[in-house]
Amino acid sequence: MKKAILIQARLSSTRFPNKMMHELNNCSLIEYVYNRCKNSTIANQVIVITSNDLTDDPLYDLCIKKQIPVFRGNLHDVLHRYIEASKFYNVDIICRVCGDSPFVDIGAIDTMFNEVEEKQLDYMCASQTINGFISEIVTSRALNDIYSCDIDRNDKEHVTRYIKNNKKLFKCRELKLGFENKKLNFHPLTVDYPKDLYVVNLVAKELLGYSFSSKDIVDILTNSKVQNDL
Repeated sequence: MKKAILIQARLSSTRFPNKMMHELNNCSLIEYVYNRCKNSTIANQVIVITSNDLTDDPLYDLCIKKQIPVFRGNLHDVLHRYIEASKFYNVDIICRVCGDSPFVDIGAIDTMFNEVEEKQLDYMCASQTINGFISEIVTSRALNDIYSCDIDRNDKEHVTRYIKNNKKLFKCRELKLGFENKKLNFHPLTVDYPKDLYVVNLVAKELLGYSFSSKDIVDILTNSKVQNDL
């Protein structure tokens, strides 16, 4: 079964417009997330999925320039964008990653890819973890099943919302990572606002390349030198 990481990204964020184009450790945020996801040993492909709205033309152009696979779909119906991208690339098992999560847990992604295939699950997500490490796995079949149901605008915008609200209809499982730490949750590891770039750049500068674990991030955040700069 073909597995792919689909990175959801757009430039029309109201909280931080054009954030995917901003610099993180000497490259754009979208390049950083793409390079991070390329460390998966299980995914057959890593693809950016953005919208066909004019606002995302610069993001599309950057991906083409950097030779990053990119797919364009509906701006607001993100569920349909995932479905169409999975059809275009013939993907069976999808990992959903948000483009504002540069430190997404790749080890967890690979573990969940394997478990979803081996146990024939519809959906799997990580729990007991820190915001910024999170991803989720869903089959293309399950996404198509959702779209055939009586779904609303929120279900179309938030891709797996229907599954989470109707778990009895799907075969689901959680991967408990054990990274719960209330103190660390005060540090933004996702880029939601311009000020978040300072924190993620501070962390990224302490890392060597894109191959690192969530424990490495935790160790950096709890390091006294970095704590003084936060």
